[in-house]
Amino acid sequence: MNYYWIGVVFGLYMVWGGAIKSTAMPYRLIHARASLLWKDKAHLFLQVSGLIVIVVMVGLALLT
Repeated sequence: MNYYWIGVVFGLYMVWGGAIKSTAMPYRLIHARASLLWKDKAHLFLQVSGLIVIVVMVGLALLT
């Protein structure tokens, strides 16, 4: 069950990094991959996908 909460933290990191356009190394690595496909919309993509990760992980954590 604790693994789902790690996923929530990862989703929060994605949302936070996309919101402030972080330059931290882990976020830069994620952003570099996303920007190959999404170009200048990569920050928005990471925010939306982070929210999806949070919702799914909280749902799974509450179901178990």
